[in-house]
Amino acid sequence: MTKSIGVILVLAVVFFGYLIWENCRVIKDRYVIKHVVYVNGTRGKSSTTRLIDGGLRAAGLRVFCKTTGTLPMTINTNGVEKLIHRRGAANIREQLQILHKAAKEHADVLVIECMAVNTVYQNISQHRMVRADIGVITNVRLDHTDVMGETLPEIAEALSNTIPKAGILFTAEQEQFSVLEKNAQALGTQIFEVLPEESLTAIDWPENVALALAVCGQLGVNRETALFGMNTFYQRDPYALSFYRIGKGTLFINGLSINDAQSTRKVFETLQKKLGPGQGKFILLLNSRADRASRTIQMVELVRDLAPDGLWLLGSGRKLLNHTLPRRIPKDRMPEVHLYASAAKLDFSSLQPEDVIFAAGHIAMEGKKLMDRIREEGTPDVL
Repeated sequence: MTKSIGVILVLAVVFFGYLIWENCRVIKDRYVIKHVVYVNGTRGKSSTTRLIDGGLRAAGLRVFCKTTGTLPMTINTNGVEKLIHRRGAANIREQLQILHKAAKEHADVLVIECMAVNTVYQNISQHRMVRADIGVITNVRLDHTDVMGETLPEIAEALSNTIPKAGILFTAEQEQFSVLEKNAQALGTQIFEVLPEESLTAIDWPENVALALAVCGQLGVNRETALFGMNTFYQRDPYALSFYRIGKGTLFINGLSINDAQSTRKVFETLQKKLGPGQGKFILLLNSRADRASRTIQMVELVRDLAPDGLWLLGSGRKLLNHTLPRRIPKDRMPEVHLYASAAKLDFSSLQPEDVIFAAGHIAMEGKKLMDRIREEGTPDVL
């Protein structure tokens, strides 16, 4: 019995000793890096992180960048992009490893995307790990409602966990700005609302570019240099919004990485203006996950709002989504529905050049397989 207690005490001493050592290393690593920019929000985190990286890099700053996105990636101070190979599920301790790598490379700036969804982990990742002095909250949308709250104000509160203390916060969020402002002021942080510029759409979504310009400006990089860097060094997320011609020339729009319905709807409306009135069929392809049942109602509402001619359901949540549709959409407005067990079974042969497929929902699992197939069989296109 005494021996067992002794072993437990030794293990406890080792454990707490390790925590103390780790905390000292975090403080030391953070001291080496002049600025840490922590990017959070519902949509556009990866793109905004990469845009900031490009703008700062053009000014000659040593930048280390990490995005979560569809694939977790780092871009080191030499501009080399590398995939993060994880053992098991994602863990926020990964952020400590990134901080250490950035410090070892003597980075001037670490630009890092928040990978936490749980509000407690968001708070820990900011205030006990990366300790950013500049925060970015891209926007507030209905997503991850099972852990972040079911209303926009609740989600704004959740995202506020990464607001730096006595620092700077930039956001393109307008509707929930007052919530973010209240929480920023409580931490002694200055908050700036950034407005999008439509003239910047050639690079990326205007909100993302405007946020990146604001951060670059805060760090002393002028607009011209920052824009040059974004055009030169900006490497898009490999699964970001993209366009292909498939089959007989049908336009395939990849919106799978957008995830939430509100942003998907906004993207579609923007693209619709560019495409003009269509003459062919509009097919909405939704990839859904059985473990994300909370998004089912949002997807049904998306179907109702976009009013496609045809609806193709893919992924492990396709049957649940198909079962929910008749309860929410009147029979006279119900599109023709097809269910597919896998991306390999999708049949594009009947589609015509004037038809359009808009893929949305989720990039994971069958979504990635679908994009692998589209890249192999299709031809990249632009709008």
